[in-house]
Amino acid sequence: MDSFKKIELSELLLMVREGRSADPAFSELLLRYTPLLRARVATYSFSESEISEAMQEASIALHSAAMTYDSEKCDGVTFGLYAGVCISNRLKSMLRKNARDNQDTTVTSEAEKISSGHDLESYIATRDLCERVMRIARGLLSEFEFEVFRMGFERYSTKDIAESLGRSSKSVDNAKWRISKRLRGSREICDILSDIY
Repeated sequence: MDSFKKIELSELLLMVREGRSADPAFSELLLRYTPLLRARVATYSFSESEISEAMQEASIALHSAAMTYDSEKCDGVTFGLYAGVCISNRLKSMLRKNARDNQDTTVTSEAEKISSGHDLESYIATRDLCERVMRIARGLLSEFEFEVFRMGFERYSTKDIAESLGRSSKSVDNAKWRISKRLRGSREICDILSDIY
């Protein structure tokens, strides 16, 4: 299993898709993206009894994302961002299913909002906005700042970003401050981010 830690993400995704060492390859991918799964699950109002099921659904969505991600067709959208959208869509489906199963007449505002959307349309619109944000940010930020922005956009913690990039948490916090200052100056990126969030 330790041998998988040194494998680049693109090779790991290929191994998952081709079924080579399927279990260890996907286990490593899951290990790398567990912070993203937890962040996405925490976004929704799951009961204590639903959290375990939500993590399983998020894992299934991660596997599905690994099987369908094509970096050439995604035009700047990273695997983490793509996987995040897939995970969110699967969790939204779970919430809708649970609401139907419970036949609850009082639907939470989050579930109401989710059930009124169309997953595919929502995914495409979000993907397009994310691609635009990434293109604009790439032109405004240094390479290090862009990586910090990209990982922050994928909801990694400051600590996880620092460990991944081999920098201190203070360095990442300083980069976040510079990123915020630079991006605040871009009217287009502010409009796009307000559409996403």
